[in-house]
Amino acid sequence: MSKVLLLNSNESPLHVTSWKRALVLLIKGKAQCAKHISNIEDFISVENQYIPRIIKMNYNVAVPDKELPFCRENIFIRDDYTCQYCGRKFSYSELTLDHVFPKSRFGPDIWENIVACCKECNQYKADRTPKEAGMKLLRRPFRPEDYLDFELKKYSKIDSDYWFNYLKTG
Repeated sequence: MSKVLLLNSNESPLHVTSWKRALVLLIKGKAQCAKHISNIEDFISVENQYIPRIIKMNYNVAVPDKELPFCRENIFIRDDYTCQYCGRKFSYSELTLDHVFPKSRFGPDIWENIVACCKECNQYKADRTPKEAGMKLLRRPFRPEDYLDFELKKYSKIDSDYWFNYLKTG
């Protein structure tokens, strides 16, 4: 599904929105193209409509801090679909979640204790700590801080690269 980067009136990023929501904002006059459009790659084509990849609100929107939901998919995205023990990349269905400090020893279900792990490494580690199992974590698990940066990881590399380049220079 095609997504559009939504900027505040001061050009700070608000969030990534659906093309339908972006179209409604443009039609209602609540948003406009974020920059001068010079070629076709500045648009996404959806259902015979051309929608800018980046739009800007016409007024400032106050946004409270968002906390990223703690869920399986977000753990996999944080860890880049990579087993945190062997370092290999896997698909969503090939990964499991592993408690660094085992759940059988009352390890909590929090960002800082859960990592993406392949089934083979998860079985080998079992209910031991990585040190007890002779395994090393690629990196220590953490709670993602920047909601927008994390959200950008979810979308296609083409969109993310386009948005990143605009935000870097814009």
